[in-house]
Amino acid sequence: FDNAATRGELAKLYNTEQSFLSFEGQQMQGTAKIMEKINSLTFQSIAHIVTSIDCTPCSMGYPGERDGQLKTDNDLPILHAKLCPQAYGRLLFIQHDASDLFFAMSQRTKL
Repeated sequence: FDNAATRGELAKLYNTEQSFLSFEGQQMQGTAKIMEKINSLTFQSIAHIVTSIDCTPCSMGYPGERDGQLKTDNDLPILHAKLCPQAYGRLLFIQHDASDLFFAMSQRTKL
């Protein structure tokens, strides 16, 4: 994800039909639609500033949450939260990838 040249490799993490992506109020299902959204993002570089990661195994998979900041290109860092439950059966895959960016809150923290 961090390198625009290798973003296509993310397709391996999603299930062709069962994976979902929720990003800023938009929802996509299946690898093709998810990758279409990821590839439409306009930034060329991204830095992750992770402040916490929580992951707890359960009977349905491994729900994980990551909080922190994202810094794209030469923009100011923005607050970011990502919830990423992973399902398993024969293979582990991302079942529902939910991302939120907090622009307004980020701007307030900079004041």
